[in-house]
Amino acid sequence: MNPLIFAFITYLTWGLGDVFNAITARSLGAERALLRVFIVSALLFLPLVPSHIHELSKATPFIVIAVIALGGLQLVGNIALNKSLRLINAPLALTIFSSYAALIVLLSVILFREPITALQSFYIGLILTGIFLCTYVPIREKQTNEFRKGVLFAILGMACIGIFSTLVKPIIAVIGWFWPIYAFTVWIPVLWWLHLKEKKQGEHISWKVALFPVLFTAMFLRIGDFSFNVALDSGLTPIVAPIAGSYPTLSVLLSYVVFREKLTVRQTIGILLALVGIIALGFVGV
Repeated sequence: MNPLIFAFITYLTWGLGDVFNAITARSLGAERALLRVFIVSALLFLPLVPSHIHELSKATPFIVIAVIALGGLQLVGNIALNKSLRLINAPLALTIFSSYAALIVLLSVILFREPITALQSFYIGLILTGIFLCTYVPIREKQTNEFRKGVLFAILGMACIGIFSTLVKPIIAVIGWFWPIYAFTVWIPVLWWLHLKEKKQGEHISWKVALFPVLFTAMFLRIGDFSFNVALDSGLTPIVAPIAGSYPTLSVLLSYVVFREKLTVRQTIGILLALVGIIALGFVGV
């Protein structure tokens, strides 16, 4: 199949997955939502294990430890995103979180000595300007604790996923893409412990609550992961990566339509600037 088709599938599924994840997080809470999504994701990816089991023969003890640690980064990043989605406007939270593309470029320059062009620097500046406009609150306006915490959680999520996406590249070169992504399953017991802890505190929530959003979140995000890596393996990376990486335009637009949350003019301009920077960075960064 044409890799461009897989790229567009990734664009659609990642965008839809983010919106359903926002619904799930707001219905269940950050940790409980992620636990359910992780379990369903593990089951969805389980049939792929036999075809990737041979790749583990290339894994050294260091790589195994690194993969588990990177799985922990995924855990923290996703919990932080879910907490942010419960505290601030979904379009705002998703825009800040999706700006991890800029962090990947900066970390690649620092850690791997990759060159950075003037255009990349400009678009990173555009993203940062957009985030500043999204999150800046003038002194004359009241800044609530919820808003402040929500922004910080979104930034934490962005930082974790940006670090994960940067450090995972040399590991993928050795053992492929599947195991670094599937490593989140190692951390399911931690989420289960958090779930039991909340249950003992009297915050029991039935597994039937938000069942369909959970299923759709896991299905769309995992299909997106699979399609993206299939597209990259098929070639045309300079075209595939920007198309797939533009998914925040869909998730932010859909989250605005779904939740109908009010944004200030300043926040709207900031979101638009950040999204333009994210898309443009994808086209010049491959």
